[in-house]
Amino acid sequence: ATWAWDSDPSPLVTPTTCLDSLPFLTTPCFTRLIAKGIGIGIIIASCINKAPVVRNILKSRSVAGLSIAASYGEVIMYSNAAFYNILRGNPFTAYGETFSVLLQTTIVVSLIWMYDPKLGRKNAALAFVMYSLYLFVVFQILTPDTQYILMVYNPLVLCTTRGAQIYENYNNKQTGAQSIATTGMNLAGSAVRIATTIKEVGWDFHILRAYGTSVFFNVILCTQIMMYMKNTEKFLKSLDEKKKD
Repeated sequence: ATWAWDSDPSPLVTPTTCLDSLPFLTTPCFTRLIAKGIGIGIIIASCINKAPVVRNILKSRSVAGLSIAASYGEVIMYSNAAFYNILRGNPFTAYGETFSVLLQTTIVVSLIWMYDPKLGRKNAALAFVMYSLYLFVVFQILTPDTQYILMVYNPLVLCTTRGAQIYENYNNKQTGAQSIATTGMNLAGSAVRIATTIKEVGWDFHILRAYGTSVFFNVILCTQIMMYMKNTEKFLKSLDEKKKD
């Protein structure tokens, strides 16, 4: 009961109040329980979020269509969201998927380093040093009054990284290793998270703005993937034939 109804922003939802209303839960208690269930579902589904992208990379042995800048930006974006929620003490069910997708995005970045001849150990070493400095700033420098900066930067990161990916797709007229399943899950997850955040955390403007921005850019990416689907199929087929030769 404490897990399901504790720390709700509404004074109408407390473990005692909700337990006393059993078996006929009040509307606030019921909607909070539903939000918790949806949150758990999103976290479970997020465990395979990047699986289609990883599969495409390993199958084609190519990272064509993937922007390293966009991938770096995703690492920072998911890190910002995860660490902000931790520092603010928000319920894990309201943001748990950010850890899962962060780990998977790190795997994608590692594969880009592996399959892109332009990138090497120096690039990886520099990224590691910069991320270590980032962690130091987040956990040692930021104060409770400045933690909001993490989420303030997320829409800017989204605009830069998703914008870079959208521009690359437009230039190439194909989307390479990108996956409609992954982008679709990102779109659906961000849209649903707007509702669950309001219910579990409250009207946190910084979080809601980030999810709203994510919905906007993921709609564009989904549209591009579907629009360039035939070109992408031709490109991947030609790439596979070249490797066979």
